[in-house]
Amino acid sequence: MRGLVLSSMLALCWAAPGLAQTDSSAVAAQSYWGPIPAGDAAPRMAYRSHGSHPIEKALSTPFYVATYPIYLFTRGLKAGLIFGDEHGFLPRLGPALPIRLGLLSAGPGFAYGGHTGFGGGGTLLLDRTRVGNDWVRLRYLTTVKGMHEGSGGLRAPWGAGEVEIGGGYKLERNARFFGLGPSSLKSDESFFTEEQSWAGVSYRRALAGRLTSDVKAVYSSIGTRGPRKEDGPGLVQQFASALPEGFGSRSDGVVASALLHYDTTKGSGRPEPGVIVQGGAAHFSPTGDYGDPFWRYAGEAGAFLPLWFTDRTLAVRGALEWVEAAETDQVPFTRLPTNHSGENLRGFSNYRWRDRGLLDVSAEYRWPVWALDRPHSTGVDAYLFLGSGQVFGEWHEITTHVWRTSWGGGFRAILSKGFGARIEIARSTESTQIRLRADQMFDFKGGLYAGNAHVATPN
Repeated sequence: MRGLVLSSMLALCWAAPGLAQTDSSAVAAQSYWGPIPAGDAAPRMAYRSHGSHPIEKALSTPFYVATYPIYLFTRGLKAGLIFGDEHGFLPRLGPALPIRLGLLSAGPGFAYGGHTGFGGGGTLLLDRTRVGNDWVRLRYLTTVKGMHEGSGGLRAPWGAGEVEIGGGYKLERNARFFGLGPSSLKSDESFFTEEQSWAGVSYRRALAGRLTSDVKAVYSSIGTRGPRKEDGPGLVQQFASALPEGFGSRSDGVVASALLHYDTTKGSGRPEPGVIVQGGAAHFSPTGDYGDPFWRYAGEAGAFLPLWFTDRTLAVRGALEWVEAAETDQVPFTRLPTNHSGENLRGFSNYRWRDRGLLDVSAEYRWPVWALDRPHSTGVDAYLFLGSGQVFGEWHEITTHVWRTSWGGGFRAILSKGFGARIEIARSTESTQIRLRADQMFDFKGGLYAGNAHVATPN
């Protein structure tokens, strides 16, 4: 048996040159099993190429014509994202800003969409690397529609937790008011100028596992007046017979709040399965001559549910806010819940809905369009969303008959160090909103250090 195997191996080695002969060779290689055909006699199969059937061409051509712009867009987006990520041109969250000099990092900021329009600015970070996080953050943003916002924050470890100190100023020359309640009309749109400033301190620490607490005290001041000459009609002209509470007056006061936050996700650009829940209460105490104290409660819950393929995720979220005040209390309309952030009632213009309470539920289906070299790396995710909700003045007013629905989709850019930016098109029966943002949906992140304005909310 051993001799048989050895002779077979020798025969195959001797036959190898015959296998490499050209088709014109007439010499047949020998093996233990017999002659091996050479040249054209070798076992081969020829495939003939057939053109598409005329009917197939007629049906497929419109499809290729319609999808070719999408093909070009995704290829251009891919090339631009790779180039920008490799050269540090894209703005990133955290300390990874493109310009770095010692402990200083700087980078551009941008905004697009909503009532603020297109704008730009910058962020400056002082990174104290020995504590493993950013220390000082300065940010400024201005837009073509007269919005100016500047903020500064400091974050550092303290005891068993982390302290944040921050403040800022924001001027919106074309803020909008449509009236109060779920029955307010788009045709009643009016304009006014809102000016606010804030400063405060917060302390955050882990309690147990993924549960954290956040206590905060923030002084804020909000003033309102008429709009720019080019924006009209003004609020005073549109609602002359029923001006909203607090218009023309300045609301000054301190918001003291407490918040619990539970997060089981990993916080990457493409969230792992998990849940995020937070809820809190805030008490507003006026310090000026106008306004009464009131309570404001807010809660949010979100879940990331894995689907049938890698990184296919269904993200669901619900949010609820409520201002508790007596009928005779003076609560300025500028401190009532509204959809100004673009996260609630996303298919409607900023400030479209406003009242003592706000309810919003939404769902997103996310899937990766492409990844550069491996899952969870640099790439682009696409998503589709559906959301619905309403504002209300009393709890009994909550009914699906007045819920306002919006839908849409967009792309999320995932950079080498996590989430980078998103572009979104949101649609409702009233309008279409296009937003370009550098913040995630459903992650509930922010704080005084990030420069968020906290006029009367625990979030």
